Amino acid sequence: MEETGSAILENKVTPRGSDLLLDPSFPYGEQLLQFIWEAGLFDREDLRTTEGIPLELLSRGRIQMNSGPDLRDALVRIGEQLWAGNVEVHVRASEWNAHGHQHDPAYNNVVLHTVYLHDGEVRTEDGRCPPTVELRARINEENLHLHQVLMNGLGPVPCASRIQEVDAGRIRIWLERLLVERLERKTTEVEALYKRLDNDAAETFHHMLLRGLGGNVNAEPFGMLAHALPLKLLLKYRDDPTRTEALLFGQAGFLAEAFTEAHPQRLQQEHAPLARLHGLRPVPAAAWKFGRMRPANFPTVRLAQWAAFITGSNNAYGQILEHDDPEPICALLQVEASGYWSDHYRFEQPVGSRPKRLGRSTADSIIINSIVPYLFAMGRIRGHQPWMDRALRLMEQLPAERNSIVDMWADLGVRAENAAHGQALLELKKHYCAERKCLSCSIGTCLHKRIGATAAQR
Repeated sequence: MEETGSAILENKVTPRGSDLLLDPSFPYGEQLLQFIWEAGLFDREDLRTTEGIPLELLSRGRIQMNSGPDLRDALVRIGEQLWAGNVEVHVRASEWNAHGHQHDPAYNNVVLHTVYLHDGEVRTEDGRCPPTVELRARINEENLHLHQVLMNGLGPVPCASRIQEVDAGRIRIWLERLLVERLERKTTEVEALYKRLDNDAAETFHHMLLRGLGGNVNAEPFGMLAHALPLKLLLKYRDDPTRTEALLFGQAGFLAEAFTEAHPQRLQQEHAPLARLHGLRPVPAAAWKFGRMRPANFPTVRLAQWAAFITGSNNAYGQILEHDDPEPICALLQVEASGYWSDHYRFEQPVGSRPKRLGRSTADSIIINSIVPYLFAMGRIRGHQPWMDRALRLMEQLPAERNSIVDMWADLGVRAENAAHGQALLELKKHYCAERKCLSCSIGTCLHKRIGATAAQR
């Protein structure tokens, strides 16, 4: 009597172990099974359907995130018949009906139903019973337990204890891809801003620069200032340092109080008629944050420095975008605030004299977080590849920003060689590690594939 496909499998593989995928406390089964199928991390020798028919996988398909079957573009030979279409993956075969696929014509083109446990036959909307393959006895338990550890770990990086097993060259390639992902995501944000500003590229750049000037703490109020003080109006008075400073501080809401010192009084006197003439409405002063900041980073100091930047060149904004080398851009940005600010961080609060020059680290940060995303986004929007290439070159020439996340990766042995790597590591932490997207991460998938390769050598 001929053995069935399931019996053949039972006779040739090791015991199934803990059946972790069937454990209700392990809610990652289907996603993990999709990954295992697409990556081929299962025993493919003498593969058969649940009816015992020989199964040859010419293409397992590609995971797709839209509605419909889990994998597209599969090519399989079942017996003598070649099939092209979709693959649907479930932990239990009965989940086909639980998910309502038997009533959905989108699943009529499923050429193979891949399951961990075959617990019953199912049918498509047109009445066909799709061929099924059961993987329960073919999956290495180590892959399941690795994923359990990654998903349940309490640390900020799920694979922290095993990341040294991954080749540094592979990590470097992954960081290059993550940088592009980060810039593409930021492109969406820049494009939305560009549309809100009636496709005005100069105003969009104005907003990006001011937000970058505010850093993480004051990006929002600086963005509000960009709305309250359009670039065209600011540049109209760039030949007059006092009026330029008056517009910036007045529209930021810092001139709405009584002063005793001559400089803020003069700024008030200059701002009031300009505000009436142009119908300007200032930003609420309460929007600005000073707490737990170094005085050199106070928004008042940044505004004074930006006034010097605006008045220091006839075309400072345009010059910034002309360079492939960050050094001349930094030279343009490292301006010094006017004389009043040499002994002030805020109005009416004199301190010891100290020049207020915008530092190199701040200039680098503006390039990384404002200029590069703008160049990349506008290159994508306008189909101008040289701008996108320039953005990437700038990132590769700048040092990585110092922050707790980059330092954390360095402690794990993954060091940022430049700003491009630093930005990629921020992307990795926020959009992969924090979301436990290990199956979409090159590091996580490499760890899984190492298990498969080791098992194949035994």
